[in-house]
Amino acid sequence: MVAYGTAADFVDEYIRIGEGTAIESLRRFMKEIVKVFGPEYLRRPNRKDTSRLLAFAEQRGFPKEGHGPEVNFSINGHQYKMGYYPADGIYPSWPTFVKNISAPQGNNRKYFAVAQEAARKDVERAFGVLQSRFAIIRGPSRFWDVDTMKYIMTSCVILHDMIIEDERELNISDFNYDTDIDTPTISMNIGRARYIKEFIQIHRQI
Repeated sequence: MVAYGTAADFVDEYIRIGEGTAIESLRRFMKEIVKVFGPEYLRRPNRKDTSRLLAFAEQRGFPKEGHGPEVNFSINGHQYKMGYYPADGIYPSWPTFVKNISAPQGNNRKYFAVAQEAARKDVERAFGVLQSRFAIIRGPSRFWDVDTMKYIMTSCVILHDMIIEDERELNISDFNYDTDIDTPTISMNIGRARYIKEFIQIHRQI
């Protein structure tokens, strides 16, 4: 349900629980993920985390003096000496919110629009990664409870960080893909498969 976004009544015959039990199990699972792993993965960064992030960012030219570079830009004839955020049209018309140009005319405006869209795509990609990994947050919400939606979103962020942490030092060259691994045989009761097959045959005849 979390990874593939399947309905609660889709797995009732496979795992032998009812729809209501599956929904309640999902709620409790997400809540426990936040409760158990939240203090570790949602905490403020400590000295070790900060050193690791700074060392990683230094490779990309991150400022080492503890502050960002000076930002000077001009909008509608006004000069500004402050940082700004790329924003959509729904945000207020403040100098710190620089919106894109819908129909740019001229090379300068076209270049600005392209650079602005590139920065926005980096932010949107962060949410796109979560949506591609967890289908439960990609589609419309199936829960009306705000707390449940909060737990689902927070737990997906935690699970994503756990996956990144587990695969961070992963060296693919260490794997031996020629090794035979015994796959356990899972016995499943297909139940109404015979009736479904007969229904499909009758439907084709119609």
